[in-house]
Parts: sequence; C-alpha cells; structure tokens
Amino acid sequence: MEQLPDMAQLPLYFHDPVQRRYELIRPVLLDECTATERAAHTHHHPDTIGKLKRRFEQQGMLGLFPAPVEGRTRDRRRQLPEAAVQELQRLKGLYGGFHYRELGRIISYKTGDRLDHKTIKRLWQRLPVSSPPPLPQLDYHSHATRPQARAQVITLYCQGWTKISISRFLHVSRPTVREWICRFEQEDLPGLADRSRAPKAPARKAWLPLMIAVYHLQKRHPDAGRFRMGSLLGQDDVSVRTIGRVMALNKRVYDDIPHVRRPRDKQAPSPIPTRPSPLMRYGSSTVG
Repeated sequence: MEQLPDMAQLPLYFHDPVQRRYELIRPVLLDECTATERAAHTHHHPDTIGKLKRRFEQQGMLGLFPAPVEGRTRDRRRQLPEAAVQELQRLKGLYGGFHYRELGRIISYKTGDRLDHKTIKRLWQRLPVSSPPPLPQLDYHSHATRPQARAQVITLYCQGWTKISISRFLHVSRPTVREWICRFEQEDLPGLADRSRAPKAPARKAWLPLMIAVYHLQKRHPDAGRFRMGSLLGQDDVSVRTIGRVMALNKRVYDDIPHVRRPRDKQAPSPIPTRPSPLMRYGSSTVG
C-alpha cells in the first residue's frame, strides 16, 4: 500500500485549496481508512472530514470550492429614533438639571425607546438649547388651585422625574414634594385635596362643665387638693395639672369658695455651729 504523504507537506504538493481538500478526503473515499483515522492523521476534526465527504458525494468537485463570503462593513452607529431626539430637545429647553439616567427613564416612558445613559450624554451635549413651546408645564404658583399643582407633581414623578428635579422645576421644597407623593401613594387622588389645619380634638380641656363640676367639689371639700379632687371627679382623661389650674381659676373667680389655710409647724432655728468652718477661720486670721 502506498504510504500517505505527511499532512504538513500537502501545501508543498498542492497550491489550490480545492486540491488540498480532495487530498484530505481521498483515502476516505477509497475506503482506505475511516474519517476518524484520517482526522487523527491530518490533525483535523472528524466532522470536517465527514462534511467535505458529503459535499463531494452530492456536488462533486464543486462541493469542495469555498463558499462565497459577502463582505459587510458593520455600522457601529445606529440611527437614533427621531421621537426620542425630539423629546430630548424638548426636555433640554424646559430644564437643564436632569441626570442622564433620569433622562433615559423619561424618554422610555414618553416614546418607549431605551437609550443608554452614555448615548444620552453625547446627544445632550450636542443638541442646542432651544426655546420650549408656549407653557408646556406650569409653575406651582401658576396653577389655579393647589390640587392641580399637586397633580402636576404626581404626573412628573410617574414620567420618571426625580424629586429634586421636580422641586427645582416647580419651585417648591423637596419635603413638600415628598409629602404629596406619599399622600398619593396612600390615598390616591383624594389625598391631593386641601386639608384643614385646625386640630381635630379641642386643645383645651378646662371647659365650662369641668370648671362647674370642680367648683361644686371645692365647696364641698374645701381642704381637698388636686390629687384628691381628681379622684373625686373620676375623669381619667383629665390630668392632675389641669384640675389644679381649674381649682386656682375658680378661687380667683368665685368668692364663696372657702379658703382654708393649712397650719404649718414652725421649724426651730438651727443652732450656731460650735466648730468654725475653714472659711471662718481664714477670715478671722485675716482680720486679726
């Protein structure tokens, strides 16, 4: 049997790639060896040998010709959507303090296009500053009612605006913007209505019925203090300090409340210390 030439020497014999491919599969076509053995001998993959063999059996020598390759140049710059560019132009005319990721969220909400923050940064720096359309957004103080201004805050927040951008654009503080958003999340649209600032519960507990009840108890128990008066009154929602203030007010208003002066034991005067203190000794030595 003729010894097969070394695979490294095939380019020296054949300069045409079709001839090299035919020589690669020729022993397999003549049943001199299998595709696996030929692949091990030529340092090729068995699938490559099998593929070339099938192409030769189907198309002959034409199957060994290289497939035509179409050269295409890849355009790295993709065409930006016109709607996204127009929206970015409008936002730049409205307010110039946006963050680039924030602009990406707003454009995604408005046009549905997802743009990278680096692309938005490059386009934002390239676009000229144009005048916005007449009254596209209203200031907080330009709305007729406050609920309309709060609804404008919620609209901008849902579109992707940050709280600091809403605060600077509408000229309202960030705590106020945060409060309106929290009220909308908890109560929906009714939470944006105006609320009364008056206290829901009365601030003063010393009202007239309480003063009259304490007045009658003071006449019956003139020697009672505020703690005993609180137990006699039997109202747990009234503090002892409130009862004391009502008692003092009743004594100033009503003259028929007996004033009971409590006797106090007189304390004996403290004796003069027999042993002088260091300060006294120092003073006596100085004088002498």
